Amino acid sequence: MTIFRNCLIPTWSKRSMHTLKRLRRPISVAPMVDITTPQFLELLHIISGKDRYDYYTEMHHCQAILHHADHLDRFVGTPRSNIVVQLGGSDIEPMAQATKLLQDYGYKHVNINNGCPSPNVQHGSFGAVLMRTPELVADMLSAMVKHNVTIPVTVKCRTGVDYQDDFNFLTNYVNVLNQSERPPPHLIVHARKCILKGLSPKQNRMIPPLNYERVFELSKAFPDLPMTINGGFTEVDQIKNVLEKVDGCMIGRKGISNA
Repeated sequence: MTIFRNCLIPTWSKRSMHTLKRLRRPISVAPMVDITTPQFLELLHIISGKDRYDYYTEMHHCQAILHHADHLDRFVGTPRSNIVVQLGGSDIEPMAQATKLLQDYGYKHVNINNGCPSPNVQHGSFGAVLMRTPELVADMLSAMVKHNVTIPVTVKCRTGVDYQDDFNFLTNYVNVLNQSERPPPHLIVHARKCILKGLSPKQNRMIPPLNYERVFELSKAFPDLPMTINGGFTEVDQIKNVLEKVDGCMIGRKGISNA
């Protein structure tokens, strides 16, 4: 895929030029429903050859993970060091149990979805609606301590939800996550807010305006939290430039339209 082949991975950025690179793989492929399937992840592995990029699975509900416990490699994809399993759910114990199961099966990273606006996901009280209850997300992370989860568990979110889209809302959300017994070691931010009513998931990827500056501002407010930006990145130079301001850049549908 051209956009990936042409992305040079820097060993440092202006954000962390006095320290070692904080993300081993600064460039990643976004979780996409019905796209980042086990078969597509295998294709990405064949194309890239080495683990140069992180590949996120499509979102899997925690109960589905528990249900498919004996064949997760077929259901989720082959466990590899650069595969990140995205998990959805709002129930604390099943989320922790599913994460431990993934860890025991050999997966090295899990990501909690706090950004999906689809009606079905809203009905299940997870995805983007969890940004309104960050205490619940923090409790999920804390429960993973009791279940002996040791792999990184990160969070992917939006810049806001509906009219709750100011900087104070976003910083409060991150502050609450950081108060967990095991704060997320890495935050991925889709640089758009989402509109829960009246827009489809596809429209939510296009209509709310991109706000890269909000993510840059958040990154400055939390300098010890590695941060990846997502949303609208289609050019190699864009990606190189943004890696001077944040730790990582996540590429979505452009990656599948530029093979």
